[in-house]
Amino acid sequence: APLQVCPLQVTVPDPRTVALLFQPVLLRCQFQVSSPGPPPIVTWKYKSFCPDSRDSPGGTWDSPGGTWDSPGEAAAACPDSARTVRIVATKQGDQVTLGDFYLGRAVTIRGGAELSLGPAAWGDSGLYVCTVTSTSDLQGNNEGVAELVVL
Repeated sequence: APLQVCPLQVTVPDPRTVALLFQPVLLRCQFQVSSPGPPPIVTWKYKSFCPDSRDSPGGTWDSPGGTWDSPGEAAAACPDSARTVRIVATKQGDQVTLGDFYLGRAVTIRGGAELSLGPAAWGDSGLYVCTVTSTSDLQGNNEGVAELVVL
């Protein structure tokens, strides 16, 4: 029988997280790779919400007029050029590298791909994209989106 190769699967078990200011935040991301090989590169990227949605009533998902069923839809709601996009952290093996904006904060990637943001700050609300790049898995779904709202 031919060897069954399961493509890479990235899942975000809690697509929506609501955090209180200064409370620790953990965004979970899980992945399965099909074959043993070099450890994949995990990248967490921050995307701000679309500019028009933050101020308009009904633009956020927890209000009655919300139009997005999923963080993925929110991620597609406007082009990246209309929002702030920045790398939060990357991890390969045990080596975690922080993006410039997050230096000096208690941010890290732990476990396989869980993003620990430390105490939530005002500017942390937005979409967090977990991307897993594996040299041995070129197929499959390598991305998950988590939405964070800081109250």
